[in-house]
Amino acid sequence: MVQKYTSPIRVYKYPFELVMAAYELRFPSCDMIPILAGTEILTDEKSDDGAVHVVERKCRLHVDAPYLLKKIMGVDFIYFRQKNSLDMRARTLHIEAWNESFASRVVINENCRYTVTTRPTWHAC
Repeated sequence: MVQKYTSPIRVYKYPFELVMAAYELRFPSCDMIPILAGTEILTDEKSDDGAVHVVERKCRLHVDAPYLLKKIMGVDFIYFRQKNSLDMRARTLHIEAWNESFASRVVINENCRYTVTTRPTWHAC
């Protein structure tokens, strides 16, 4: 069964550059995100001018399940891959993520995009 989910649009009231700097601080782990057990950088590429940064990571998440269930499943962690493409010139971040754990049984793909848009100018008539 295929399920598709579209999350609501969030509006940050901070500059894009500040939001991206805060986003980067969560790696390789973050005390404020306890489910994230750690990350390993697989590839890290930057353009010559530093404006485009592409990072691929292997992420390890704590399994939120009872001990006995984790032992039956044979896992302590769930693994997924993440590819982040940050373009500071265009002020966009595209995140692609997919599962590695149980990939033969369950396929999870996530696409997320952070962009900067200008607010429309409203004129009184």
